[in-house]
Amino acid sequence: MSPRLVKRTQRRPKASWAVALLLGVAFFVMAPRAQAYPWMIRHGYTGCVACHADPSGGGLLTPYGRAQSELLMSSRYGHAPAEEEEASRFSGPLFGVVTPPDALLVGGWLRSGYIWNTADGKLVDRRFLLMRADLGAQVKVGHFRANGTLGIASAGSRAQSQQASLSSSADGANLISREHWLGVDLADDTVLLRAGRLNLPFGLRNIEHTSWVRSETRTDYNQGQQHGVAVAYNSAAFRTEGMLIAGNYQLHPDAYRERGLTGFAELALGEHNAVGASVLVTRANADVATSKETFRQAHGVFARLSFWRPLVFLAEADALVTSTSGAGTAVGYTGLLQADYEVVRGVHLALTGEGLRRPKSGAVGGVGGWATVSWFFLPHFDARLDVVRRSGLGAPDTMTYLAQLQGYL
Repeated sequence: MSPRLVKRTQRRPKASWAVALLLGVAFFVMAPRAQAYPWMIRHGYTGCVACHADPSGGGLLTPYGRAQSELLMSSRYGHAPAEEEEASRFSGPLFGVVTPPDALLVGGWLRSGYIWNTADGKLVDRRFLLMRADLGAQVKVGHFRANGTLGIASAGSRAQSQQASLSSSADGANLISREHWLGVDLADDTVLLRAGRLNLPFGLRNIEHTSWVRSETRTDYNQGQQHGVAVAYNSAAFRTEGMLIAGNYQLHPDAYRERGLTGFAELALGEHNAVGASVLVTRANADVATSKETFRQAHGVFARLSFWRPLVFLAEADALVTSTSGAGTAVGYTGLLQADYEVVRGVHLALTGEGLRRPKSGAVGGVGGWATVSWFFLPHFDARLDVVRRSGLGAPDTMTYLAQLQGYL
């Protein structure tokens, strides 16, 4: 038996508006993931709720979040400091072409790239990737919200999107929905209760969804969402979210659906530093990797630290515990340490180290290193180049080169 997917049929150069609009149109035709940047803590954002509809980060941006994307993240091109400016109309949906009512949030994510992979120095894969092409919206009436995304995933990115699929084409594009939920705001909007398909609240919500801390804990938010009920609390110094997991109902048969709980709590240590802890406990009648009854746990700590505004350290360490029917219990670990340095406004250099030992008998450890350059050249647009080397795990050494162009409409 193997898992299958359900089958269902303000001031700026005068040219910037035109250039950005043309880029956006071209990008939508040729083509990203719902973006969250934990390093925004360098600007004093210890929480995510002010900028994102999802209280734990990522997904649709609020009008305030759109404004900060322009003022704090993008290259300035000789403009006055962000603190002396207000966001322009360009920060609005479709670059200000439309002005939705206050009750409606809309957005679109576009990401494409080209990847080269080598193993033991030999080229094994190179191809163009349509990584994401999604639209999203949220309607809020009083204290109630309805939020969801809908998009297309290409055959080339199937491995990184199939658990979010609504259709089941093996050799063509698929319709996908990463998130869809209903929610109600409580306690003067400090608490959000939600039910639906949600990002799992665990660890750093970093955009490197293939990093081991995300893929091995199955908490990436490219496709790792689950259906369930979650409650989140946010204040100036403390934020937390817990979720009861009912399973991924876009994955079939039912035996492969994990059920359990997950959550995190994070405490702000001043304006630019925060530490937290996470827990995840699930059980499946048949694990997607082994088809055996599996009890899976991940317990970890994480931190976001900025002692000097241009430099942010992101760290996460997780213990992995897996109990498999007929094979007993095994313990492993994974960890990540990233240093993000903003050279000038909008240009980032990042170095990331990671380690992994999978929880299985006889497992050997592995290490990885990432070198990243990213440039937020226009509001809501960035170009990124990653070079990733991984070794160990009983497999050949690999090198990955990935060039990406990303946009948020």
